[in-house]
Amino acid sequence: MGPLDPHGPPARSPGRGGAGAQTRDVPPDSPSPSQWGGGQGVGHLWLGDLRARVLAAARDAAAMGLMTMTSGNFSARDPESGLIAITPSGRRYETMTAEDIVLVQLDGTVADGALKPSSETPLHLGVYEARADVDGIAHIHSVHANAVGALRLAVPPVVGTLWRYVGGTLETAPFMESGSREYAAHALETMGDRRAMIMANHGLLAVGETVERALETAAYAEEGARVYLLARAHGEPTTHPKPEPGMMYAPTWWK
Repeated sequence: MGPLDPHGPPARSPGRGGAGAQTRDVPPDSPSPSQWGGGQGVGHLWLGDLRARVLAAARDAAAMGLMTMTSGNFSARDPESGLIAITPSGRRYETMTAEDIVLVQLDGTVADGALKPSSETPLHLGVYEARADVDGIAHIHSVHANAVGALRLAVPPVVGTLWRYVGGTLETAPFMESGSREYAAHALETMGDRRAMIMANHGLLAVGETVERALETAAYAEEGARVYLLARAHGEPTTHPKPEPGMMYAPTWWK
């Protein structure tokens, strides 16, 4: 795919979004490029900066060992246009480029991208639809969070970072097939006013104001799960006291 017009996408032909992806021709009365959020970014790629940030988060997560091979998915919402940049399905992160990150609308329609978006796209879209305060999502398949989920346990705040990044206890939702907007509602019910939860027999979901913050939360949630399992093997873990607003480990979103 060649460089795109810096002010927005060209008209699309059917099928470009890859097998199983929804695409559409851009009608004559479609929103103007300025309404879509413009094409600032990497090599004039439409929303290139946002796509590059999603790619960077995915690569950072892979480097930290938070998932294996092509598992996991990451996304970010552009506040101006409402478009969501999400990792593609079945691609290794080390070979992925910013151009491979797919742009989708909230209804799942592919706005730009040659690849099929993540199979978890409906989950991401359901979260964005329900949570106006969320503009970044990280879904990882980390070992210790998955171990906790397989045991149907909850991770209490054994370390201060579980307070600061998760907002308290890391809960596990009862098993349900993922990849749907229905699962998004299921996950958010378990998450409550916190920023992460464990998907039983599947993985971990974290949200934030940006994809970077979501990744940060996912990484500290996985660390908390690991500490909990290690401590639990030797006795009953103690917990970190709940911080008061303004204290070191108080979440920034607490008022």
